[in-house]
Amino acid sequence: MRLTALFIALSLLAACGEGDGVAGSDALSRHVKNNRVGSDADQWIEMMNMTGEWERVGLIFGYYGDNDECKKAIAGLKLENTAREYRCISAN
Repeated sequence: MRLTALFIALSLLAACGEGDGVAGSDALSRHVKNNRVGSDADQWIEMMNMTGEWERVGLIFGYYGDNDECKKAIAGLKLENTAREYRCISAN
């Protein structure tokens, strides 16, 4: 169930990077910043884009150890595309 939620979040966020003018992306960022899910800080997955800027492409939440789960998700993404650079950052 959580894995499904992760891939849905990845798909949605990949289509609407922060500040790119896509309706709802800034509102989502503000909501997540002020509404932690569970006891650990939720984690954004960020990807370095072709212009050298970090953009949000996923959100990990609801785990005990969100940062550890974020790193696992990045490991899976790297299997698909080793040339991409990813990182986890605190969302709240």
